[in-house]
Amino acid sequence: MTETVKDVYSFLVPMLEDSLLLPNTVIAEIVPFMNVSMKDDIENNKDWEVGTVIWRNQTIPVIALERLQGKQELGDIKRSRIAICYTLNGNEEVPFVALMVRGIPRLIPVDDDNAEFASEEIQGTDDGVKAWVNVNGKKALIPDLDFIESKLA
Repeated sequence: MTETVKDVYSFLVPMLEDSLLLPNTVIAEIVPFMNVSMKDDIENNKDWEVGTVIWRNQTIPVIALERLQGKQELGDIKRSRIAICYTLNGNEEVPFVALMVRGIPRLIPVDDDNAEFASEEIQGTDDGVKAWVNVNGKKALIPDLDFIESKLA
């Protein structure tokens, strides 16, 4: 990272293969994978929008980031969790998006001392990924919420 940045408290959230890194202000809540209406035959197709969840009386699309990257596997869906995230553009049609995650998120401070962008050749090469970073020696992706929101709108 090139500029001096104060700590940005962020959640490092395990996914099936990688980890997700988002500022804590973007995540509204992490909820169990319950009350999700899955699309028909979702485990056998390649659709990245795997279903919807009702959260606070709103229907929110559930996204598998791994599918946006071209990976087929969803893993053990019963062990999944959902990260309810605010979208960034104030779009009333898509105010939230739910991302499939695994495990318990960990709140960590992110700054110049413990984070850096991963090698340049992998930046922006995956759909739905804004950047790859190394945080405390662990590879994580920062999702492109603008891209996901535009695909859903």
